[in-house]
Amino acid sequence: MKQDNLKARWLERLGYRLPTLERKDRIALQERVETGSHGGVDFLVMMVLSSGLASLGLLEGSTAVVIGAMLVAPLMGPLIGAGLALAQGNLQLFRRSISVALLGLLAGFAVSIVMGFLNPGFEPSLEVEARGSPDILDLGVAVLSGFVAAYALGRPGVANTLAGVAIAAALVPPLCVIGIGLTNDQVLVAANSAVLLLTNLVAIILAAGGAFMVLGIRNVSKESAVHGWVRGTVLVLAMVALVLLLPLMINVVEQKRQGQSKPLTYPVAAHVYEAVVEYIETIPEVTLVTIGRVSVEPASSVSILLATPGTYPAGIKDELTRLVHDVRGGSPSVRIVILQEVGKEQVIPMPEATPESIP
Repeated sequence: MKQDNLKARWLERLGYRLPTLERKDRIALQERVETGSHGGVDFLVMMVLSSGLASLGLLEGSTAVVIGAMLVAPLMGPLIGAGLALAQGNLQLFRRSISVALLGLLAGFAVSIVMGFLNPGFEPSLEVEARGSPDILDLGVAVLSGFVAAYALGRPGVANTLAGVAIAAALVPPLCVIGIGLTNDQVLVAANSAVLLLTNLVAIILAAGGAFMVLGIRNVSKESAVHGWVRGTVLVLAMVALVLLLPLMINVVEQKRQGQSKPLTYPVAAHVYEAVVEYIETIPEVTLVTIGRVSVEPASSVSILLATPGTYPAGIKDELTRLVHDVRGGSPSVRIVILQEVGKEQVIPMPEATPESIP
C-alpha cells in the first residue's frame, strides 16, 4: 500500500515537472504538424532536389553536400505527423502522413536509381561506406532524433534545433545509397542501407509519439476501435524494431570481432574488379585474395593481394598494372603483393633467347 502511494505521489510530482502544452499550444502544434505532413508539389520538388543533392554528394564523397541534402529534405515532417497521430489516435492524420512519407521515399529512390545509372562503375566513397554498416548506435540516434524533433515542434522556443535534428536523423542519404548500390552491383551496401533507413523510420515515428505524450497530448477518444488501431500499430512498429535489432547486433559483434570498423581498403569499381578477376583466372595456381583502394580520393592507389602455392609468371605485375590503368583510366599507383609458399621458386624463369629463336 505504501509503495502504491509513493508511486502515485512520484507520478504527480513528475507531472508538474513535465512541460505539458496548453490548449493554444496544442492547436498551434497541430497546425504545424498538419502543414509539415502535407504532400503537395513543394514536398515532391524538395524531395527530388534533396535526393539528387544527396546522391551527388555520396558519389563525390563530399560530406558538406550530404549534410546540405539532409537540411533541405522534407521527409521528417510526415514522420512526426505519424507520431502525433499515434499519440492522438488520429487515424486520418496517420494515413495521410504515412502516404506522404511513402511517396517521398519512392521519389527519392527513383532519383537515386537515375543517378546510379548515370554513374556506372562508381567506386564507393567513405560517405557510402558509412551507410553500409549500421549498428545499435544508429537505432539510439534515430530514437533520440525523433524525440527531439517532436519536442522541438511542441516547444517553439527550441524550434531552432530542428536543423541539427535533420542532420542527425539522416533519412535521405541511406535512401539514396540503396538506389546507387543496386544499380552498381553493391548489393550488400544497399541491403545494409535499407536496414538503416527502416530503423530510422520506425524509431522516429515511435519516439515522436512518445515525445508528444510527454508533452501532454493524449488520445481522449472513448471508442475501443480508436484505441485498438493505435495499440495494433504500435505493436507492429515495435515488432519491426525488434526484428531490426538482429542485423544491428550482428554488425556490432562483427565490428568488435574485426577490431576496426573503418576498412583498411575501399572497394574498387565493379568493372575494375571483374577485369582483374578475369585476368587472374587465366593464370594457373594464382588466386586473387583482395583488391582495393587505400583511400577514397579519386586518384587513390590500388592494392592487389595474390596468393599461389607454387610459381607465377615473371610479368604478372606489369600486366596487372597495365590492366588496371586501361580499365580504370589514368595512371594510379598499383601495388601488387604475392603470397607464396616457403621454399618455392619466386618466379617462372623466362626462356633465354637463342640465335635460332630470333626471327
